[in-house]
Amino acid sequence: MTMDVCLTDVGKAWLQDHYPQGIVWEYDVDKPFRLHAWAVDLIELTYLGIPYRIPPDVDGKPTIHALKNSLTYKGDIDN
Repeated sequence: MTMDVCLTDVGKAWLQDHYPQGIVWEYDVDKPFRLHAWAVDLIELTYLGIPYRIPPDVDGKPTIHALKNSLTYKGDIDN
């Protein structure tokens, strides 16, 4: 399963500090990212196919929030 998420203001600031825009990193912090994995201390996201790893929170404040109705399943579902 994958899920589209948006960055909170805390997440936007963290991403811009750790992945500065330039030749390698191209993203729009105001558009959805695709959530691929969530571990205890790390979230893996992609934007335009480029992977980014961010913490789930900074100083107790969340870095992402889910978009409503954004859960999609890539694969077969047996009914």
